[in-house]
Amino acid sequence: MKNKKATVQEELSTEQEMNNEVIRVFDQLTETAMAVVNGFENKKYRTSVIIDHMQYSNNSLVREFLSYFFNITMTRSKSSLLVIYIGFDTEAIARFGNLLHNQFLREVMKLTMKELTTVNIERCIRIDAATKDTRNFFYKRIAEGENEYTSIKTEEPLPA
Repeated sequence: MKNKKATVQEELSTEQEMNNEVIRVFDQLTETAMAVVNGFENKKYRTSVIIDHMQYSNNSLVREFLSYFFNITMTRSKSSLLVIYIGFDTEAIARFGNLLHNQFLREVMKLTMKELTTVNIERCIRIDAATKDTRNFFYKRIAEGENEYTSIKTEEPLPA
């Protein structure tokens, strides 16, 4: 028995469903990243930057979330599939240990596992195993300030 090949319409529909789910999960991940750090008293640790890269039509970047601790980037692959890359800052882990890193990783796994998403997007999630110097890019964006494509938000600290 021959397997039927998916029609172009079915493939496009599946890709769009996946992209919609990736967008939804990106928003959840950014909310989770902010929630993980709102226990800090220091304002810099509770501040985040969201950049909308869609104004650059030839750019594969779509949206980006930056904080002292995390970098969550949504990009468009050559096949037009949206992909989320997650990175962690080297100094933040060295200074505060693995607790926040591990807590956020658990949340990422919880939010992206195929049993909890409308479409399996596990192949659209990339976690960088090596930490990087993401905080300097975060500081640069804070120094540049807000504009029509960049918003800066500071979470209120949790009550003591």
